[in-house]
Amino acid sequence: MARANLRLVPRELGQRMNPAARRFIEAGAASEPLYRAWRLGAAADVPIGQLWDVVRVTTRLGFDAVDRVRRAGVELGPVLDTPARGAVEFIVPPGTATTWPQMLGTRAVSTGILRCPPPHITLASGRGSTGGRRWIMPPLYAPATTDADALCEAVAGALFARATATLVLAGREAFR
Repeated sequence: MARANLRLVPRELGQRMNPAARRFIEAGAASEPLYRAWRLGAAADVPIGQLWDVVRVTTRLGFDAVDRVRRAGVELGPVLDTPARGAVEFIVPPGTATTWPQMLGTRAVSTGILRCPPPHITLASGRGSTGGRRWIMPPLYAPATTDADALCEAVAGALFARATATLVLAGREAFR
C-alpha cells in the first residue's frame, strides 16, 4: 500500500483515490465509514442495487463457477468469499436479480448491503477481514461486474456436472 494509487485514504483532495473506494462510494457507500472500516481491516457497508446486483452462490458451487468463467475466457468482476455465509458473492450488472433463474444454491439480490473488505484482503493473501470475508477477485483492477450470462452458464454447468456425478455414483451402487 505504499504506492500512491493504492492509498486507502487520499491525504489531499487532489490525490488519486483507490479505484475500489471510488467505485464503492459511487455506489452509495459513505466515504468516512468506508475508510474507517478499511483502516481497521474490517468490511465496509456498500449498497446493492444502484450500480450492481449481487449473485450469491454456495461456496463449492461458487468456486467451481469462478473456474468455469475463467476457462471460458470471460473476465471476472469483483468476487467475494464469504465463509460465514457459506457463499461466494459475485458483483453483476444491475437488473440481473430480476432475470436470474431459480437455480439450486443461488440467490440474486438487488437490494441490501454488500460487506466489502479492503481490496488487499484476498484469498491469495491468506487474510480475512472481520467476519472472514476476502476477495477472490479484488475490485482494484477487475471489470466493474461479472457478465451475468457467463456466470449463469457457469453455475448451470457446475450444477449439471454435480448431478451427473451423483447419478453415476448412484448407478454404480445399484449394480453392487
